[in-house]
Amino acid sequence: MNYFVIQWPWMLLLLILVVPLTTVLGRARAKRRELREKVGVGSVVGEGRRDGLRMVAVVLMILALTRPGYAPERRSVSQSGRDVVFAIDVSRSMLAEDAHPSRLEAAKQGVRDALAGFGSERVGLVIYAGSSSILCPLTYDYDFVRYMLEQVNPRSVDFGGTTVLSAVEKTVDNVFSDERKGMQDLVVLTDGEDHVPDAARVAGLLDERGVDLLLVGLGDPSSASRIPVVNEEGGKSYLKHDGDFVSTRLNVKVLEELADKCQGASFVAPGTAAFDLGELYVNYAAGKPVEGAVGADSFVVYKEAGFALIGLALVLLLVGSRFGQSGALLLLLAGLLLQPVRAGSFDEARSLQVEGKLEEALELYAELDGGSSKQVAAVRFNEGLCHLTMSEQGSEASPGGSLAMARMAQRSFLEAKRLDRDLDRAGMRLDMTAGLIARYEEALKREQEKEQEIQEKLEAIIERLKVLHERQSGLFVTVRDKAPKPVRPKRGAPQAPPAMAPVTAKNEAVEFVEQQQALGVEGKSIRGEMEKLESTMMANLPEGMPPEMSVMREPLRLMGEAIGAQEQAAEQLGEWEHWTTAIAHQQIVLRRIEEILALLEGGDSDDSGEGEDDEGEWDDEGDWDEYEDGEEGSPSSMPMEGDMAAGSEMAPLPVPNYSVEDLLMEEQGSLQFREQQRAKAQEGKVKKDW
Repeated sequence: MNYFVIQWPWMLLLLILVVPLTTVLGRARAKRRELREKVGVGSVVGEGRRDGLRMVAVVLMILALTRPGYAPERRSVSQSGRDVVFAIDVSRSMLAEDAHPSRLEAAKQGVRDALAGFGSERVGLVIYAGSSSILCPLTYDYDFVRYMLEQVNPRSVDFGGTTVLSAVEKTVDNVFSDERKGMQDLVVLTDGEDHVPDAARVAGLLDERGVDLLLVGLGDPSSASRIPVVNEEGGKSYLKHDGDFVSTRLNVKVLEELADKCQGASFVAPGTAAFDLGELYVNYAAGKPVEGAVGADSFVVYKEAGFALIGLALVLLLVGSRFGQSGALLLLLAGLLLQPVRAGSFDEARSLQVEGKLEEALELYAELDGGSSKQVAAVRFNEGLCHLTMSEQGSEASPGGSLAMARMAQRSFLEAKRLDRDLDRAGMRLDMTAGLIARYEEALKREQEKEQEIQEKLEAIIERLKVLHERQSGLFVTVRDKAPKPVRPKRGAPQAPPAMAPVTAKNEAVEFVEQQQALGVEGKSIRGEMEKLESTMMANLPEGMPPEMSVMREPLRLMGEAIGAQEQAAEQLGEWEHWTTAIAHQQIVLRRIEEILALLEGGDSDDSGEGEDDEGEWDDEGDWDEYEDGEEGSPSSMPMEGDMAAGSEMAPLPVPNYSVEDLLMEEQGSLQFREQQRAKAQEGKVKKDW
C-alpha cells in the first residue's frame, strides 16, 4: 500500500514558472536600487530575503496544489436499498384492453411510477411469455431502465405463450446473487395466465434463493376480453383460434395459489383500476432490511498534507509582506483542497483477480485512476491480464467474444507500456496477445463460413419447397376440377346412383399417378437435403446440447407427413372414384409445405400463393366439407410460425474490424441462431401463443 501519494502531479508543471518569476523579481530589485541611488535614498535592508521568502511560499503553494496525502486508512462501503427486478408478462393476452389502454401499457406505467419513487434501490427488468429475456441487469441507472421499458412488446421474446417459471429461473440464475440473499424482491406484473403452471417449482426456487415475491394481477377477473391484433396497414381485428375469438381474463386462482406456496409472497389485484406500483411496493417492502454490501467495494482515504504547506506558505508571506496583499490568493488555493483524497484498493482488486473473480476485479481496477504513471501502468497491465484470461476461458464456446476480450487486453497492455516504458512484461504480453488475436480471427472466420454455408443451403431448400408447392398446387387444381362431386340427397329422397366415370378418366388417372409419384420423389429428395442440413447444424451446436434443440426437427416432422400424404394421394389417384380422397391428401401436402415455409421463412401461412387460394375456392363450394381433412390426419396449426426467421434471414457476417463494439454486435448476431435452437426445444410444449 502507498503511504504517500500525490493526487494532481501535473500541478508540478507550475514550478517552471519559478525560474522566470525569480528573474523578474531580480530585475525589479535592480531597477529599484538604481532609482534609489539616483534620488539619494539608501538601500532597503532585507529586500532580497523578502523576495526569497515569497518565492519559497509560491513553491509551497504549488506543492499544496498537487494534493499530497499521507497516513492511508481503508474504509468499506455499504449500499442501502434492496434489489428489485420487475418481471413483465408480454404474452399477447396482455394486449387486452380491459385495463386502460391495455394490460401491458398499464404494467409499464406501473414500473415508471415505481422508479419515480426509488432512490437507493438497484433495479432490473425481465420480460417473459413462452420464454424469458433480461432487458436490463441490476443497475442504479433508472433512465436506462425507462429506456428499455419503452422497447417492451410481445415480440421481444422468442415465442409466445405464458410461462412464469421461465421468468423466475432467468431471474434467480442470471440477475440475483446469493450474496444479497434476503435483500431481493421479484415483482411480477401479469394477468395470471400460465400455460405451464408449476407453482411448487417456482416457490422452491424463490425460497431457496431468498427472493421475495410480489404478484400484481392485471385485467378483469369476471368479464373476459378479446385480444386485439393490428396488421401492417394499421387495421385492427381480434385474435382467433380454431375459428373462435380468443378471450382472456385475470386468473386470480393461479396467482393466489402461487402466493400461498411462496414464503414472503404477496398478491394484489388492481384489476382494471388505476394503481400506484410505487406505493404498493413500499407497503410490501415495509420493515424489510435495506442495508447491505454490494460486492466488495472499499476505498482508501489519505490525510491531507496540503493544508500544512499552505500554513507554512502563509507564514512566509506574512513575514515577507503584508497579509492583505496575498490573502485572496491564499483563500482561493485553500478552497481547491477541501475534498478528501479517495483511491480504490489495488491490493483488493489483485486478490479478486487471483481468486478468479475477474469481473469484480475489473470493476475495482476501473476506479483506480489516480497516482503516478507507474501506478496507473500497473493497473492497466492487470486489467489486460483479466481480459486475457477471460478471452482464453471462452475461446471454445465463443470465438467472437474471445476476440473482443483479447483486443481489450491488447489495448490495456499498450496503455501500460506507454505509461511505463520499463514495464517489459507488458511488451511480452503484447506479442502473445497478437498471436491469440490472429487465432481467434481465424476461428471466427471459420464459424462465419459455416453459418454462411448453412444459410445458402437453407435458402436452396426454401426455393425447392416453393417450386414443389407450386407444382403440387397445379396438380391439386386439375384433379379437383375433374373429380366426382358428392351429391347430398334431400331428406327422405332415394339414394342417387353413383356417377359414371368419364371416358378420359382412365388415361387421366395414369397421368395423375405419374405426376404425383414424381412430386413424391422430389419431396423425398428435399427431405434428404433437410436431414443433411440438420446434421450440419447439430455439428455446430455447443457440446452436450440435446438433439431436441435442432430447429429442423419440426420441419422434418412436417415434411414426413407431407411425403406420406403424397404417397396416399398417388395410390388413390389410380381410380376415378377415389379422386375425392386423393384431393384431401393433396390438400394436406399443401398445408404441410406451407407450414414448413412459415417456419423457415418467418412468413404467414395464410398468404402462401396460388395453392391456398385454390383451397379457399374448395371450402367456399361447401360440398367438400367431409373431405377437407381426409381420414389420415388433419392439418396442424402452427402457432409458433416464424421462430426460425431471424436465423434463416440473417445476413452473412462481415469480416470484423478493430472496434470492440462492432465485434460484440457480430458475436450477438452469430449467437442468435443458437438461441433460436434452444428456444425451439421449449416451443413444442406451448399449444397457445397468447
